[in-house]
Amino acid sequence: MKRIITLFNLIRKDVFILLFALINRHTPKGFRVAILAVLLYLVSPVDIMPDYIPFAGLVDDMVLVPSMLAAIRRLLPPDVVESSEHKAGRYSKYLPVLGILATVLILLWTFIVVYGVYKLFFS
Repeated sequence: MKRIITLFNLIRKDVFILLFALINRHTPKGFRVAILAVLLYLVSPVDIMPDYIPFAGLVDDMVLVPSMLAAIRRLLPPDVVESSEHKAGRYSKYLPVLGILATVLILLWTFIVVYGVYKLFFS
């Protein structure tokens, strides 16, 4: 969990800008797919290099994800980036609340998965 928090602190601004770009109607569809793919990879437990491989497992998270986010951000149309940066700055005061909400949702999701596996195998 500490690794995820550290990574998120490094790329927080880009993540919020890309989230607002994702819902912007002027964002091309190809970029929306790329943004979703990167954000899903960020939260996915499946990595290109598994985390149990010393050093290599962390390198893909610490290098690959920020590189993909920066590349997508540079390729987005300037008006979309400007609008998304403005919205991200405006909503940055809600980050603590969003962090708590994200934690609750992750815990809820984990509970649902564990409960489903339990019911599947032990009932």
